[in-house]
Amino acid sequence: MSTTIPFGRSAQAAQKRLTKAQLLPIPRAMADELALLAHLSLEALRVGASDIAPAQQLAEVMLISAFLAEAGHGHFPEDALFDTDAMMARIFDGGQRSGRWCVDLEEFDHLATMVSLYDYQLRRATLGALTDASVRFERFKSGEPYRSLQKRRA
Repeated sequence: MSTTIPFGRSAQAAQKRLTKAQLLPIPRAMADELALLAHLSLEALRVGASDIAPAQQLAEVMLISAFLAEAGHGHFPEDALFDTDAMMARIFDGGQRSGRWCVDLEEFDHLATMVSLYDYQLRRATLGALTDASVRFERFKSGEPYRSLQKRRA
């Protein structure tokens, strides 16, 4: 009869294992799923989506990608973030007016660059970096104003 290996069951042991897991790369299946969702959302906007979900997904990708870049995973300059944010606002406004969320060729190329950066980041960032970016995104959604890490540290 086999016995289980006696791992520590304390909260500290669980936290230590979590901390070690956060240092590992994002699991490949998770990275692939997140990247695929971003690429599919971009394609949906290219052909014209009948609902807002793909635009919302790309807005989330934009912010998480910026947060990952601030953490040292890729390069997403602040002026590019503001340009992309303004573009997303136009996409949302156009979709609200027409009931069709879509992008033109120039917007598509710009967003494709951002999605490619996100894809790159998912393959190289740690799970901890993605978790931190996701937590920042959730705080942003709940009303916390956007501040870059440099401004937050000052």
